[in-house]
Order: sequence, then structure tokens, then C-alpha cells
Amino acid sequence: MLAIAYYILKVIICSGILYGYYRLALHNKIFHRWNRFYLLSAVVISLSFPLIKINIWRSAAENDGQIIRLLNVVTTGDEYVHEVSRNGSFHLSGEAVAMMLYMVVSFALIIALCHALVKLNRLAKRNPLQKIHQINVVQTDAKGTPFSFFRYIFWNRNIDMHSDAGKKIFTHEMVHVTERHSADRLFMNIVLIFFWCNPFFWLMRREMNMIHEFIADSKAIEDKDTAAFAAMILHAAYPQQAFGLTSSFFSSSIKRRLRMLTQLQNPRISYIGRILALPLLAFIFAAFSIKTKQLLPGSNETASLPLEKTITVVIDAGHGGEDGGAISIEGIREKDITLSLTKKIKSLNTNKDVKIILTRDRDITQPVRDKVDFAVKQKPDLFISFHVGWANPKWSDPATSGFEIYLSKNQTDYTNQAQLLGSLVANEIEKNYGVAPQIKQRTGKGIWVLDAPTVNYPSLLIECGYMSNQNDLAFITNEANQEKIARDILNAIEQFAKAKEDEIVALQKEYRSSMHTYPPKQENNIVVLNSNISIKKDLKTAIDTLPANIKSVDITKDNQVIIIYKNNKAEKITKAEAIKRGVVPVAKNDLVEVPVGSATNFAISRDSVLYFVNEVEISGDSIKMIVPDEIYSIDVLKGESAEAKYGKKGKNGVLKITMKDKPGALINPPQSGGKIFQKVEVEATFPGGDAAWVKYISSAINKDTEALQKEKKTGTCVVQFIVDINGTISGVEALTMKGSKLSEVAMRAVESGPKWIPAMQNGHKVKAYRRQPVTFQLAGE
Repeated sequence: MLAIAYYILKVIICSGILYGYYRLALHNKIFHRWNRFYLLSAVVISLSFPLIKINIWRSAAENDGQIIRLLNVVTTGDEYVHEVSRNGSFHLSGEAVAMMLYMVVSFALIIALCHALVKLNRLAKRNPLQKIHQINVVQTDAKGTPFSFFRYIFWNRNIDMHSDAGKKIFTHEMVHVTERHSADRLFMNIVLIFFWCNPFFWLMRREMNMIHEFIADSKAIEDKDTAAFAAMILHAAYPQQAFGLTSSFFSSSIKRRLRMLTQLQNPRISYIGRILALPLLAFIFAAFSIKTKQLLPGSNETASLPLEKTITVVIDAGHGGEDGGAISIEGIREKDITLSLTKKIKSLNTNKDVKIILTRDRDITQPVRDKVDFAVKQKPDLFISFHVGWANPKWSDPATSGFEIYLSKNQTDYTNQAQLLGSLVANEIEKNYGVAPQIKQRTGKGIWVLDAPTVNYPSLLIECGYMSNQNDLAFITNEANQEKIARDILNAIEQFAKAKEDEIVALQKEYRSSMHTYPPKQENNIVVLNSNISIKKDLKTAIDTLPANIKSVDITKDNQVIIIYKNNKAEKITKAEAIKRGVVPVAKNDLVEVPVGSATNFAISRDSVLYFVNEVEISGDSIKMIVPDEIYSIDVLKGESAEAKYGKKGKNGVLKITMKDKPGALINPPQSGGKIFQKVEVEATFPGGDAAWVKYISSAINKDTEALQKEKKTGTCVVQFIVDINGTISGVEALTMKGSKLSEVAMRAVESGPKWIPAMQNGHKVKAYRRQPVTFQLAGE
């Protein structure tokens, strides 16, 4: 309901701007055909521009220019609106009543339109008809005649068609027929059936009717003869208009038509007035259709990743046809949800290098064996099947919630790839909704689309929440949320394809007693692992103690490290970050910053590097004597910055080590205060993302609904607070609606809530301000 209302509001605003321009620049000008085209285009533009979505991607580091800020004013809505009815239990029924009233008016207009068409049909059948120049002329005494409707002219018998005035009136109606003015009228009436609440469409229809008369008058009256025009008016009585769809000679303002017939126009001014419409249309298109979005780490929407070759992905909508799958209490069927979601994945895919193939694009019965046979024939690089779960209270907790990802129960050559894909999918989806912490395997009966012996590709099954859980059902049946999940899936597919193209050197070995030895078996400078052969990496042999939860480590040719954990989740980080964590050993010529407590063996290239410990220069050999656990921090200077400070001695790099004063104590420990950033590249975020925040703040507001209703204060309360590098909240205050119940509820919710994800600046966590709007309104206001 809110989405429809918002669209109608944008249509009204857009049509208002276009009609305002018409009144200022085009109204009562003599270029009638241009005005007719403009008004018709204005209606089409008002209806279509709010539906068009074009994203302009920009990096977080880019400053917002004037144009970007202007676009954001119109297209960015970052407030969360929580509607509450005056009586909490009647919120949904209030929306339903509003929709019903709207539909009643639309239905009444449909009846009026049909009634007019029926009357015209009866009038044509009950009166004599003759053809004149392929035009059907109906002789009648009906009120409102003469008038025309498409190729029919309904002529008043009391007007002599052969008199001078009669000929001019007939020519006038012929112009309506040949110019197809009836099509304009029918189009405007149909639009008003669905957008009757838009006052500007009614004004446009009135202006359109006048322009039709101007065009017909200019052709019917030669040389702008006002005397002839007056004779036409006096030739017949002034009847009452009876048909809203027809073009009647007596339907419009005589005074205005006479003025337009005699008006002279400056062609230069007229031309300028028409040309000015072009920049106006460009502005409206930009304001209503173009959205500016940042390419931020963890963003749900990202620009398509360029791939070296096309990747084929088969997307399966679970169940279908006679097999409806799970059914909710409201009667919603699993097969319909999965079909809607998979079709969105295909329609939203903009990467020409990702080929999406659907197992079904309509509601058809499709046995699982047929699905597998179809998928195998496509020779896919990936296969993903979508379902929605159901928690049976007999053997499951009915409160079970969240997405779940399943792998095949069989260990195959594609299991690792499927694990990586599943982890990437989970990482994307959890930005919008809850996901089970582990990727699962269904033992026993298994899942045929994953376990079939003919499956020769990485495959996943995704349970999109539970239909038995009202929150899950509300989320996955929402069109906007389906679009978010579809984008998450596409992002994960692109990331998987990119990782696959990076020619991963699989450094996989079983962990024995939590020990991992590098390098693996070497034969003639070739690394041989898991039957994959890659050119040997220049790794330093070392024994390293790794976290027990890591299952395998992959290093790509561009020094990216992919970690697969024992819960089957995966993470992609830089090699430098992996060295910090102690996941991989330090190779020759690697210079890295090693944090306090890192499990990494302190192995740093000592070839011509300048070393300082507590600002005292030491030799490369002495570096071996340092105990890593007593290090507070390490700073690395490279290139020009190193040479600028230390001259030629620093050309190969400078390593500055700051030691702890004594075990457990730090030299110059960081203060709890420090700089508080007003503006950062990546703002602090609520854990779980926007969806989690909306759910959390809605719950908080619901607890105080009665008090908020009694206060009857609606609006937006902007809450400002500080998020430190640990995610702790402090300094909570209301910037707007101070002293109101809403501000009290909003501040209490922030103060008592979980820790936030800290802001980021230049790749580091920083302490920063965060402003969070919370909007409350009473339904019907």
C-alpha cells in the first residue's frame, strides 16, 4: 500500500511540474499541435519516469558535487517510517479501507466510461446512418450534437449540412475525426480511472479538449474569419453536452476559442518556449529516475564485476505446478515464492558475462529428476535451487527462522567450490536477513538436485526462511526484499566467478594437531596439491600454528587469500591481512604490519631494510631477538615517504617497531577519547544491516505504542550518538523533537541496543558520530 501511494505521489509531483511549465510557457499559444503532443507526452512521462531506475555508482571517497546532492534530494529516502494506527489493532484494516475507497471511485469511473460507450452504440444503431468520404454520419436529434467519435459523426437534423455554417461545422467535426482526437480523449479517461486523485491529469484533460477545438476551428474557419465563426455559433441552439468521450462543437469556451482564432504570435518567442521543454524533461528524468549510490565495502548493490569468460548458472525454482510445496496459513504457496524470486534474479542480472538459465519460468509441474536432467544438459558452472522451509511443530521448533544453505551430502571434486559459493552467498544475504551460521548437509534421504550421480558442477540449495515463521514469510514475500536477495545472489555469483578466474593455488592439506606446514610437496619447482598443478610460489618454509576453526587456505595469483572455515563459510582477504592473522607465513621480501598477539612467526625480509626499535636503529640480525608478544605496534614506510625521512638509507623500506614498556603494559597506550570523525567513508552500521535495524526499532516503538498515540506527536526524531572503534555507543542525544515521547523511545532504544559496527576511514576503524532518523506517524495522517 505504501509503495503504491509513494508511486502515485511521485506521479502527481511529476505531472504538476510538467503542467506548471505548460501554463507558464505554452498556455494560449497558437502552436496547437505541439501543445497536444506535449500534454500527451506529459501524461506518459509522469507515469513512466517514476518507474525507471538508473543507478550512478561512485566510490565512497568521491566528494558529492552539486548535481549529486540535487539528485539525492529527490531520490534518496533513508528514513524508516513506522506507521501506527490510532487503534493499534486496526492498522491493517485502515490501509484496506483506504484501498477499497480508492478502488470504489475507480470502479465508478469505469462504469461511467462503459455507460457512455453503450449510449453511443445505441445512438448509432437507432438512427439512420450514411457514409460520406468513409465517415459514418448518424442523423439524430440527441442533445449535444453535432459531435464526433472516432469515424462517426453524430449530426443534428435541425442543422442544414449544405448551408455555409453547416459546411463549416461539418468540416470542424471532420478535423476531429482525421486528427484522431477521440483517441486522446479515450486515453485520458482511462488514465483518470486509475489516477483520479491526480488534479493535474484532470486539468490536462480539460486543456486537451480545448486544444482539439482550437485545431478544428483553425481548419474550419478560413482566414480566421470571426464573422463566419459567429455564424456557426448562431446557426443552432446552444445544447447541453451529454457525452464525455466525444468531440462536440459546442463543448468548449466560445470566448477563448474566438480569442485563439484571432491571436497573433511572435514565432521567435514561441520557438524559445518550446525549446525550454527539453532541459525541463532532462531535469525530471534525472530527478525521478537516476539514483546515486556508493560502492562501499559490504554494500548490497555493486557494479558488475568484469569477467574474462562467460559463466553459466542454472537457477531452479523449487516445486511447481501440481507440486505446490509448503503452504502458509494464509494460503501462500512455496512454488509461487521461489518462481518470483528466481525470475527476479534473471531480470536483475546486468552482467553480460553471467548467463542465467531458469529451470522453469512459469508454473509447471517439474519432477526433480527432470530438473537435474535439464541442468546437466546446460553444462553449467553453478547450480542453485531455491526453496522455502516449513518447521513442523511435531519435530521442529515453530520459531525456527532465517535462511539456510545446503550442500550435497556427497564429497565430490566440486565440494570445495560449492562451499566457497555457499559462504559467499551467506555473506551477502546476512546483510539483509538472518542466515544459519553453518552450511548444512542433509544426510540420510539427501537432496536429489544436489546428490544425483549425474551432477558434475558446484551446486547449492537455499532455504529462504520458513513459511511457518511470520517474520520470514513477511520478508520473503515482499517484492523489495526479493529484489535485495536476488542482488545478493548475483553479487555472490560474480565474486565466485572472479575467484575462479584468479587461478587459485590450492594450498590445502589436512590439519594435524592444529599444525600446518608450508610449502606442500614440491617436484621440480612445481607445486602439486589435490591433483592441481600450479607454478611454484616463492614461499618460506615454516611451521605455523593456525586457528583450529580453519579448514583450508587458498592463495590467488594477485595475492588474495581465501580462507574456508570448518563451518564451511569462506572469507577473502589480502595476503598482508592473512599474515597478520597468522594464517600464512611471511615470504621473502614481504613487509607487513604485525599486530599484538599475532600467532605469526616473526619472519621479515632483512635485505637492506632499515630497522628502528623505540626510535633506536638496530641491525637486521638483532631483529631475530625480538619477542613478538612484547611488540605494541609496527609501522612500515615505503618508497618516497621512507626516502623523504631517512634519505637513501630508507630506499628499501623502513620498519619502525614500538615495544611494550613491560609485559602487559603499553608505551603511550591509546586514549579512550581521541578524534571523533564527523564524516567518514563508511558510516557505522547496525549489526545485521538496515533490515535488522528496522526490525529492532519497530519492536522498540511497539512497546510504547499506547504512550505515543496519547501524545499524538508525529514526525522524525534524529538521534545523534558516537560509535567508538569497539562499537560501543555513547553521547546519545535527540537533535529534533526534543522532549517528545518519540525522542525518549528512540534514545532508549539506541542506548540499550547491541554494539554497532564501527565506522571506517582509510581502511581503519574510527570513532565517529552517527545520526539515525526515526519517523513515527499515525495512519491516516
